Amino acid sequence: MRKKLLAVVLVAAMAVSMAACGKDSSGSQEGGSKDTAKSEGGQKVGWSLMSTSDAVIAQAISDARDKADELGMELLVSDAENDATKQLNAVENFIESGCDCIVIQAIDATSMSKEAQKARDKGIKVIAYGIGLDNCDVWYKNDNTVTGTAIGKMAADWINENLDGKADVCIIGYSLMEVLVERADAIEAAIKKECPDAEIVAEFDAIDSSTGMSSTESMLAAHPNVNVICSISDGPGVGAYEAVKSAGLDTDKFGIFGSDLSTVALGYISAGTCYRGTTDTDNMICGSKTVEMAYDLITGEKVDEVVTMGVSPVTIENVSDYKDFMNK
Repeated sequence: MRKKLLAVVLVAAMAVSMAACGKDSSGSQEGGSKDTAKSEGGQKVGWSLMSTSDAVIAQAISDARDKADELGMELLVSDAENDATKQLNAVENFIESGCDCIVIQAIDATSMSKEAQKARDKGIKVIAYGIGLDNCDVWYKNDNTVTGTAIGKMAADWINENLDGKADVCIIGYSLMEVLVERADAIEAAIKKECPDAEIVAEFDAIDSSTGMSSTESMLAAHPNVNVICSISDGPGVGAYEAVKSAGLDTDKFGIFGSDLSTVALGYISAGTCYRGTTDTDNMICGSKTVEMAYDLITGEKVDEVVTMGVSPVTIENVSDYKDFMNK
């Protein structure tokens, strides 16, 4: 089991957490980017993201803007660029600029929980996106045990079907973020349960494709018999694929499995490469769904305090269902 660290980390892309969401409360600026949808209705939503560089997040923003236009709302999007201080300043600007609801994908959940309470004290609704906050109206959460289990089960099913249940497995995790430790542990548990003859022989940390590629190169040099790689996300998973391909291992007897519906990963799956699977964690609907929740909160509609993102495996069998998503 990977050691769970409590350090504050600056990481991109992953929007997941174990922190609890609080009850209802009583009683170009830095806060917004060019991604702004204007409205006549007067409702204003600010959305602070860890980073907007990921293609899937960029699509979520585009979908959110479309939904805001449809509902007659103004949407401000802030890219924290993985900087916790910049994110705090952006959320403070959202508060001061009169946002009716603020959506936060927190880099530092502890400090951001305090900032969220400041917003709620002013009557502003707060949605915790992925990362849980102590003070919010809604937590739109990813269940990382469910997600990790789905990744591990995809891999185990493929191993059982194609490798007679035996494989040397590498797990790409990220031990600096507790929720990704949870996801990696679930991957490992699923493989051990579903595929007891498979052996986990290597693991390393990566959160982006560049690190995923370089670390996979080193891992393959040390463990040349590895034939299955499971990654906590498609970012490092895509990098791992590039290293595997360069090593001449993109064959019928190699499998890579990731998560979070990267369009690059979907392309690899669709093309029949050794990138065998990913998971859809509400990725096609999260942008519009987030704006809908904000609208409901602002207009007084009931929204559950915890809304859990769905998890659906995506493999060669159903990747064609995502054709329109890949072409956006």
